[in-house]
Amino acid sequence: MIDATEARTALIDSKIRRSQKIVRLIIWLTVPVMFLTLVLAWVFYAESYEFIYEMISALGNIYSFDLNNDNTISMLIMTIGFGITAFMNLVIAIFYFIRPVLRNNILKGFLYIIVSVGAAGIAIPGDHPTLSLYHSIGSIMFIFGFAMVNFVSQLLRFARKHDLKFEKKPLDFYLDMVVVALVFSVMIILGIFYILDKTIGFTGPAFTVPLWQKILLIVDFIAIFVLDLDDM
Repeated sequence: MIDATEARTALIDSKIRRSQKIVRLIIWLTVPVMFLTLVLAWVFYAESYEFIYEMISALGNIYSFDLNNDNTISMLIMTIGFGITAFMNLVIAIFYFIRPVLRNNILKGFLYIIVSVGAAGIAIPGDHPTLSLYHSIGSIMFIFGFAMVNFVSQLLRFARKHDLKFEKKPLDFYLDMVVVALVFSVMIILGIFYILDKTIGFTGPAFTVPLWQKILLIVDFIAIFVLDLDDM
């Protein structure tokens, strides 16, 4: 009886570990896809790209931001790249929904749905004559949804390790604490600057929404690779 129970437990653990490896691999792959998309779109952008003052979305416009040049190549790169990103995040969401063995699978699946819909919105050119509203909504959903995925995952990981009250905390416990604070802080800063920009036009080289949008994206990229298998 004990052997059968242990064997069943081992089988369940094996299925959980396999599910964790699959979902982590797909999550990790989204980073090089997005990074390559942005780099190539930047290279083929129809004018000089102003990193501090232009939103990432400008790379995917039909026409360049300042000079109004034809931006077809960069637009296609962004549309294809973020279309793939949307599909990958949808796959991650579905995987969470059908794998209840994964921690907080419903919550994480819902968050990845938001990221997927947001990425699909970014795939639409921001200056499209009839679909620009969907692009704007998608951009907000993606950047804050992506941040929330990382924040929630890191927070859950931190909370789980914090429950080990009577054990010596490992070094990565404190790393989790730093990452949780960093993702949350940058997300809040971006939100504040976005509201100020839209209400009173508050801006400056160090306070632009485009700059902090990119900072948040970089922080998210780093946060993804800090997560380990047990956080999936």
